[in-house]
Amino acid sequence: MIFMHLMPRLFSAAHHRRPARLSTLAAVVAALAAALLPVGAFARDIPDDLQIDFSSIAVSKDELVCLALNDYWEARSEVIAGRIAVARVVLNRAMDPRYPSNICDVVKQTLSGQMHKCQFSWYCDGKTDVPYDPKVWRDSIKIAAAVLQKDSSMVDPTDGALWYHADSIRPSWAMGYESTIIIGTHVFYREPIEMGEAPRRKPFVERLSAFADFVTTRKTGGTRTIASR
Repeated sequence: MIFMHLMPRLFSAAHHRRPARLSTLAAVVAALAAALLPVGAFARDIPDDLQIDFSSIAVSKDELVCLALNDYWEARSEVIAGRIAVARVVLNRAMDPRYPSNICDVVKQTLSGQMHKCQFSWYCDGKTDVPYDPKVWRDSIKIAAAVLQKDSSMVDPTDGALWYHADSIRPSWAMGYESTIIIGTHVFYREPIEMGEAPRRKPFVERLSAFADFVTTRKTGGTRTIASR
């Protein structure tokens, strides 16, 4: 049953990338291996040889894995900068009072629990969420761990974006938003600052430890004090 749900996504990816015959065979073998595992087991596993110091990570293992899964299904074909940008949108949402403060809740957020009505479509598309490419999954874990470091020195490449879409489409919801940057095949957006309005985003964007500071506040039950929207 897992394999049946996995195959449409597997061969959809194969169709778009047109890999070599050997690469396709390797992907099928990886898919079969994943299908033999309990549901969600592979997706939740961090490879044994990836030593992550969770005392240096701002959130729990579960939240790190949720961010890694979002990278895998949303951005694995992007350049590294594009993958980091997608991860930052998740963090930006977690820091915004209009979204859940937990990364897993942000990634899994739905509109009234409706199928195909998710903030991140892969989560409710009816297909398996078990990664089938171990190498790419390792990279997703690494990217999530790097972005979530308490002392991360990564500047937000999206400049505070809360939304993005593929550059091949022009969704109606983007009307009225300010495009901050295009990275790879994604266009990133934030709300525009009106003439004469205080620059709400400045501390939010420029403080490199903004997310770690926010998580500390969240853990202590403090009130959100972020400056963005």
